[in-house]
Amino acid sequence: MITTPTREAPPSRRRHPRLLVRTTRTTRLAAAAAVVALGVTLAGCASGATGATADPAPPAPPQHQPGGHSLTQDDVDTWLDGAVGSALQTTGIPGATVSVVADGKVLTARGYGMADTGTGETPAEAVDPERTLFRVGSVSKVVSATAIMQLVEKGDLDLDADVQQYLDFDLDTPKGAVTLRHLLTHTAGFEEVIAGLIGTPGSEKTLREAVSEAPPAQVFTPGTTPAYSNYGATLAGYVAERVSGVPFADLLQQDVFDRAGMTSSSFAQPLPADLDARLAHGYPDDSKPAVATEVVNAAPAGAMSATATDMARFMLAQLGDLPDDQALLQPDTLAEMHRPALDADDLGTLVAGQRMDLAFFDDSTPGLAAFGHDGDTQVFHSAMRMFPEHDTGIFLSMNGSGRSATASLDLRTTVLQGFADRYLRDAATVGMADTDSRGGAGTVDGDASDGPVAADLAGTYLSSRSPVTNPGALLALSGQTTIVPRSDGTVAVTPKPLGMTTGVYEKVGTDLWREVGGDALLATRTTDTEGDASVEAISWGASFTMLRAQPWQAASAVLPSVVLAVVVLLASMIAWPSTALAGVGRRRRDLRAGLSTGSATTTPRRRDRTLLLSRLGQASTLLALVGWAVVAVQAMSFAEVSAVTLRLLQGLQLLGVVAIAPAALVAWRAVRDRRGWAVVTGRVLVLASLVVLAGFAFGFRLIAPSVSF
Repeated sequence: MITTPTREAPPSRRRHPRLLVRTTRTTRLAAAAAVVALGVTLAGCASGATGATADPAPPAPPQHQPGGHSLTQDDVDTWLDGAVGSALQTTGIPGATVSVVADGKVLTARGYGMADTGTGETPAEAVDPERTLFRVGSVSKVVSATAIMQLVEKGDLDLDADVQQYLDFDLDTPKGAVTLRHLLTHTAGFEEVIAGLIGTPGSEKTLREAVSEAPPAQVFTPGTTPAYSNYGATLAGYVAERVSGVPFADLLQQDVFDRAGMTSSSFAQPLPADLDARLAHGYPDDSKPAVATEVVNAAPAGAMSATATDMARFMLAQLGDLPDDQALLQPDTLAEMHRPALDADDLGTLVAGQRMDLAFFDDSTPGLAAFGHDGDTQVFHSAMRMFPEHDTGIFLSMNGSGRSATASLDLRTTVLQGFADRYLRDAATVGMADTDSRGGAGTVDGDASDGPVAADLAGTYLSSRSPVTNPGALLALSGQTTIVPRSDGTVAVTPKPLGMTTGVYEKVGTDLWREVGGDALLATRTTDTEGDASVEAISWGASFTMLRAQPWQAASAVLPSVVLAVVVLLASMIAWPSTALAGVGRRRRDLRAGLSTGSATTTPRRRDRTLLLSRLGQASTLLALVGWAVVAVQAMSFAEVSAVTLRLLQGLQLLGVVAIAPAALVAWRAVRDRRGWAVVTGRVLVLASLVVLAGFAFGFRLIAPSVSF
């Protein structure tokens, strides 16, 4: 806030010119700083906006190349040695394990690099694909879903019944009843949950605690909006535990692992001693020490540990290639599990894009049917793909993230796409864009000249996988997508899904867009409001949706306003000591001059109290914002933040909201008393800044009943 000491009468100006010159100079400098900050901020925003509309196309991703290689062990081993083994040193990923199945048998299993780099208290150990366990992350979901489908086969569970009948706690579903089908397709409508997802040894919770202590709010109508949900998958696992009467980890052990001959797999946390001794260490990269074993309290969603050879047996089970006494599901159940589980009655026109099977992603690309799942913890990164028409599958897991932000993702993509191109594609399938043998992702079912055009997609979008009703909503500012129409009718998407660069998409169907030179798909859904149709949602990757942001949610509008408001309050805080000292000096001079001590000084003191309340509110707001920034960083790294800390920050933020009243009074008095342009400008800017930051706090739920995110 930019102020000068309260003055009561014009004569004091004439008596103490030097004092007033110093005070006015301070306030003018503070006001000028705020104006300069505003100019710089707006200039930066204008520059960013200009850059976003640049029309030249980014480099297109490479087209598929038919490899024409025979799927033999010798050829696959040689190729994997180059694609994976040689990549570890350049990426900084310590180790990897791979298994491949084909024609009903394990074709090969390979280990690369180190399960233990030897930098800790234990000796170095190489990866052994038959002995070394890796954390498979969200690949766990499809294993959990297999046990759930076993209960469906038995008639113990109904995919389309309200799950409330299976639960022993009340699940709040204001948007509609939730079914297992919704849970297994990430369409139950839950907001994202971050807190408590990954912990350290000693932070284990029971499965009931994980799903009942702080369930997320339901923010979408079930079945309509894909929003990837670890909570949903965990709740499905708890349903299986409740109905079977067997603890979840034991249920998976007896009905999946033991039956399929997966002797080195478990959901237990901590692992049994014999398996824990063979668990690979996880590393940020090969130059750093190992992190503590991660505890995934959303166990059905991501707690599984397994060897590559065990995952090969699981792939054989899903492809229907295990003997009858080891088969996990009947052929009809497998077929149901591997086809899209939702239709247009639920998804509307989003059905044109990728859709979830039951727990599996439909990863089909033109001419090549596929389903699978990826998985990530903080340091383990895995992927599994199966190609049913070729009776083939591949599993890959890595025990490090690598030296670059996308090292593990890039290697995973290289291996999965390279394998499919080298062994499963032929010249007849390369370039196919309008067919899909599974009738799933990317089926072109309309004229590309119909439906939304590039201009209809333009705007800023938020991820459906976000906290909405609690302070975690602040994280939505960091994951926004901007879509800009291009002169050739395509759209530029920044950043493109699962990327950090811009992707260019062309329209290939009524509601379908495909990445130029690639396979990535976007499906659109429009809403008609008072005759004005606009794109409200864009789905990608089967379980993710981009939702059009409201103007007040767009980071390009919010962040400049917040930054400017913070600069103004900082300037006010910097000016506070000098103006306070000047006020003390002026009052002493007034007393020495023999001014009355009656009502003439009472009003200034009251004004000083009002000004003090305003400044305390400003300081409280700044402290709260610093605290929220720290919390956001901790949340992104899955660090625990206590509810007491969050409530304290909310209290500080509320003090800033309350300070709007004294700030308004101070600004009004400055205008009424004609205190000069510097004082008036400063106090009005402070008032406006407090209002902006209060709106920001309420809009992004920094002030909300719930602090569980």
